[in-house]
Amino acid sequence: MAVVYPNMLPTWAEIHLDVTDSSGEPVQEMLQKYWRPMALSRRGGELWYGFVINDSTVESISPGQSVTCLVSFLNHEDAQHAFPPGASILFGDGVTTKGVLRLV
Repeated sequence: MAVVYPNMLPTWAEIHLDVTDSSGEPVQEMLQKYWRPMALSRRGGELWYGFVINDSTVESISPGQSVTCLVSFLNHEDAQHAFPPGASILFGDGVTTKGVLRLV
């Protein structure tokens, strides 16, 4: 069962997990309960914002797959300024990018 974080503000997003990451390595399946992705902001330099999939219907995402689900940023107030609605954002593990997060 996927974990839902009740005290974090959710927002709808489409997540697409790439087949290869930005270093050319294969991307592994993203398991919601283990992986803590980060969205990359390039406003005024590179800064990674942690987020969680806050949707019990999504337990995993396979490489090449896209899902629409609820996500919550760990620092919602700052992320709200860095990522406007409709933005397409690279995300990954804080080192390499592994896909695109689009806020709906």
